[in-house]
Amino acid sequence: MRLSMIRFDTVRVAGAPKFGAELPALTGLLGTVAPTDRPRSVLITHLLDTAIAYVEAVHSVFPVARVVAIPYSASSSAVQTLRAKGFNVILPASIPDTFVQSETQVIEVLKEASTPLIVQEVGGYLAHASARLAAFQHFLGVVEDTNNGHWLYESTGPHPIPVLSMAQSPLKAVEDSIIGDAVLFSIERILREEFAAICQGLRSAVIGFGKIGRSTAVALKGRESVVSIYDINPAKDMSAKVEGFFPRPLHDLLPESELVVGCTGQTSIRLTDMPFIKDGAILASATSKAVEFALTDFERECSVEKFSDLIWRFTQPSGKRFYVLLQGTPVNFRDGSILGTILDMIYCELFLCMRELAAKRAPIGLSKSPPPIQDEVGKAWLRSHSDDFSRALGDKIWDYPESLKLGLPKP
Repeated sequence: MRLSMIRFDTVRVAGAPKFGAELPALTGLLGTVAPTDRPRSVLITHLLDTAIAYVEAVHSVFPVARVVAIPYSASSSAVQTLRAKGFNVILPASIPDTFVQSETQVIEVLKEASTPLIVQEVGGYLAHASARLAAFQHFLGVVEDTNNGHWLYESTGPHPIPVLSMAQSPLKAVEDSIIGDAVLFSIERILREEFAAICQGLRSAVIGFGKIGRSTAVALKGRESVVSIYDINPAKDMSAKVEGFFPRPLHDLLPESELVVGCTGQTSIRLTDMPFIKDGAILASATSKAVEFALTDFERECSVEKFSDLIWRFTQPSGKRFYVLLQGTPVNFRDGSILGTILDMIYCELFLCMRELAAKRAPIGLSKSPPPIQDEVGKAWLRSHSDDFSRALGDKIWDYPESLKLGLPKP
């Protein structure tokens, strides 16, 4: 399948980029949506300051009826700025409330008018609502961004609506490969400011050796931390071994680890694991929501001191203590998470997935972002962020994947 690059018009986001969030690649793709394929939209998203330009860009093509801000990643300045611009921004009280508000707000918008509607979300907040949403014929579907959300849609399927996921796209893997640096930046800042500690020489455990776990382990190793790995998948442990990280059984690893970073997107440290946590250890999450640690179970069994939203201290019946950062939510969102040109890439793929839904090209049920979208994003990104490629208009990259045939053996 070959996606059209025809520009139907030229669309520009008014005003200068906000908070340094320049999105030239995305801006260059806004005009690829046909005037007849422009439904309204609802965004359920991380609302950091860097997201303001994205919301405005989407709104210029798919009018944004609601923005539901994920509470643990909502910047008060971003919320205020968008509200001042006239956007209807909903700020749920908690993660469970985000599930409730997401469905409530989308259904309200669907009832307000019969204009077609698409949703772009991060975390599977509509996974349990797909049958109810399907009752509205003008609901065109959902674009999902994260693995956590992809897995939730997978486990709650089949779905009677299109759910187009970019969570396992090769471009998403590029983002995941640098999340470790963002995670470490936030952890190291907290260590220095709150614990008067440093990463150098710290014995660290990375739980989960997928794309985010690998990038986190590499980042920690780069700061001279002593890094060990645990993954429930034996193949991942073998991979960690040959990449220079020592895999250990979980209950051998926890008693030795001063820092534990959960990178699984699921619950990596459960109540049965809690007695093995080292006295004084610090637990941080690198994945969506607050699922990495069984905090509800921990609170039931421990006394808890909530010094701030940043640091909670749990004291076990044995007297051993451990700390949880940022209430178990992704620690990297404290400092903006992913910044720079990679953010432009992610927003481009989300936008093109929305374009697929708007044009009714996505199948019913859960599906993955198709390769032609990734090719289009890659070319748009290189045009905007690489002077060398933007000048080399005759390069074979612009004809990819057709140019692959040039290297095939002659018949």
